[in-house]
Amino acid sequence: MTSNPIETGPAPEVLRRASRNPLRRYPTPDAGGDRLYPLAMPAPTPSFEFSSEETVFALGSCFARNIEDALAAEGFRVLSREFDLGEIGASLDDAANFFNKYTIHSMLNELRWAFDRDSFPGADMLYPLRDDDTAYRDLQLGSAKLAFPRDRILAFRHRFLDAVAQIAEADVVVMTLGYVEGWRDTRLDLALNTAPPPALCAREPDRFAFEVLSYADVLGGLRAFHALLTAHRTKPLKMLLTVSPVPLLSTFRDMDVLVANSYSKAVQRAAVETFVAETPGVDYFPSYECVTLSDPAAIWTEGDYRHVAPDLVTRIMSSVLTAYVPGWGDKGALTRAATRATTRLLLGAGRHDELLALLDAHGPTDDAELTAAHALALRRTDRTAQAVALMSEVVERTPDDPQPLERVIRWCEQLDRMAVARDYLDLHAQRFPKRRKFRRGRKCRKAANRGRG
Repeated sequence: MTSNPIETGPAPEVLRRASRNPLRRYPTPDAGGDRLYPLAMPAPTPSFEFSSEETVFALGSCFARNIEDALAAEGFRVLSREFDLGEIGASLDDAANFFNKYTIHSMLNELRWAFDRDSFPGADMLYPLRDDDTAYRDLQLGSAKLAFPRDRILAFRHRFLDAVAQIAEADVVVMTLGYVEGWRDTRLDLALNTAPPPALCAREPDRFAFEVLSYADVLGGLRAFHALLTAHRTKPLKMLLTVSPVPLLSTFRDMDVLVANSYSKAVQRAAVETFVAETPGVDYFPSYECVTLSDPAAIWTEGDYRHVAPDLVTRIMSSVLTAYVPGWGDKGALTRAATRATTRLLLGAGRHDELLALLDAHGPTDDAELTAAHALALRRTDRTAQAVALMSEVVERTPDDPQPLERVIRWCEQLDRMAVARDYLDLHAQRFPKRRKFRRGRKCRKAANRGRG
């Protein structure tokens, strides 16, 4: 039987390595459970370093835009956010969405065209929506209707390829793989980024075909992308590769979308593992595992199970930066932004004991937001007196915010500290005279009136 393992080694060496690995065993509720719930944070395994002065280019699915935002917030220069797409780009709500590439082959298309403009199909890949040269769709860019004449769209398209070409100058390239369900224009033999609309399929029924990528397809695409990119660079390539945790919105396959999504992610994750093992200067970072293994109550936003909370992305990128950037922070430490983000995630998920443990370890006492969160967690674990003491500090630090003061008043009333509550109520009237509705009928005021009677 032929064997082609991605890793091999002599038994003594492997056993010694395993004995030195503190993260070798899967967590249990009694041993390392906090590494898994509520927020799973698998440790990256860096093979290179980069500095905060180096530039970054992110390409891939919509999760790449989340990564861009997190890196930009940490002060990195993100070249994939630096673009001028002219009139057409300015006419759209979020031109950055043009950079969303959902399959490895749609990413490879843009890279090839950016470096070799003669290979760009040009007008052939613009699908007319009308017969009067006033609106087109470019299925490599997404579903946006481009309500402009063809020549202006093509000029815009070259601006976009100029932006993509900046990837050759970036010090660090971040790529997120999205899906394996794709479509192909059989006339152009071109892999598409998004599905052709039904009207277009009806008009040209033999032109478009659905395809599901295999492990070999994904791995081959990664190899081709890397070869093309390195051929057009003058500096060594540092690449961080991940699989987007964002699931399929729907499937074109004849199966449950849950099963289709599982295949989509698994086959890409497997191809990435092989690619990283064989390619120097390319690392995997486990954002997919961070999201999919964490408590669902903490990770999703917008009321669905598809949009990852920005705070979780901040926490993930903190883990990446402390692992890859020397001096960014102690190993396992959290940046201030990541501590705040994690605090909001835990507070929103109702994980108050975990939040208290986090703040005991990482919570700077000079941060009003973290102190307020600490107080809320104490209050929700029935330690109201301690909560009042902490929230009172926040009241002094945030004189323009009525919420901390109003919380202290309510909590003092619950503790039957009416005199203290009345003093804070007087302060409330001074600072926020228009918030009469809160002061009206407060228990501490009624108690004072009864005492005078």
